[in-house]
Amino acid sequence: MGKNGSRAHGIPTFSTPENVEKIEYYNTTFELPLRAEVTGGQFLMIRQREIPADAAPPFHVHTNEDEIWIINGGAFRFWTGGSSLATAEIFDVGPGAVVYGPRNVPHTFQSIDGLGDVTLLWSPADSQDYFLNVGQADSRKDTDGHDQLKRIGVHVLDRAPVAGR
Repeated sequence: MGKNGSRAHGIPTFSTPENVEKIEYYNTTFELPLRAEVTGGQFLMIRQREIPADAAPPFHVHTNEDEIWIINGGAFRFWTGGSSLATAEIFDVGPGAVVYGPRNVPHTFQSIDGLGDVTLLWSPADSQDYFLNVGQADSRKDTDGHDQLKRIGVHVLDRAPVAGR
């Protein structure tokens, strides 16, 4: 229990580059510093390094989760709001930026220099099983996972961006 009598939510965890769990996700590798099991389901943390431009997710919306991106390196383009890539606002960010995507706001992002390094957090951690179950593939095939995405309240609204558009 905490000093004020409150219960802890999760398990104290120390994740280092040497012991971090790694998972294959489409054509990239994710580091999984904090799983839902150690945060009491409050959030999921993933780090993705050297993100190729073709690893961008489709334009989508989370109805149950908020999402945070911490830009560690590289240049990223974000599309937020609207109902499609064409109607979304576009923002470019670089190292040190923090982007907050509240639930029910459509979005996507793309590494625009191929050097992307980002830490992502979802709260609550509903997306964890989706990421763990996708596995490795030569390229993204998001249409294959639509049923699983819908079960966790994620809805694909448009294609993934291509070459920053």
